[in-house]
Amino acid sequence: MTNSTIEMLTPERVTELWPQLEPFFIQSCNSNEIAKDELTPESIRELAVTGMCAVFAAFEKGMPACAMAIQFNVTNGLKGADVIALGGRSLLKFKSQYWAPILDWLRANEIKFLDAYATERLAKVYLGKFGFNKSCAYVRMSL
Repeated sequence: MTNSTIEMLTPERVTELWPQLEPFFIQSCNSNEIAKDELTPESIRELAVTGMCAVFAAFEKGMPACAMAIQFNVTNGLKGADVIALGGRSLLKFKSQYWAPILDWLRANEIKFLDAYATERLAKVYLGKFGFNKSCAYVRMSL
């Protein structure tokens, strides 16, 4: 990402940049058959503007190149987080430049684990490139 920056977006910035961010979240939501049923770009926007999820955006030449939404949770008393959406272009460049600081930010917020639900193809990317070290298949039957 030449001339790139990253920003943790305020709710106001999410609203301001939504026309550029929405296609990234459409891409992310549509890449996962379970997310298609329960997560929409509009629900991500609503979570972000109400402070219920954090959105990081990477910029190239001043324009958003990719975006990631992270939502906190508590499981059995442990603070965790979920990558609920990741989309855009230059994802591996984003990872090489900004993944370590995002992980540091999560640790500083006392997050003990980070989850991501993804297609098998993306799960391989998360495991091989992003440093995730555990995997499972998440299956669902629609009734």
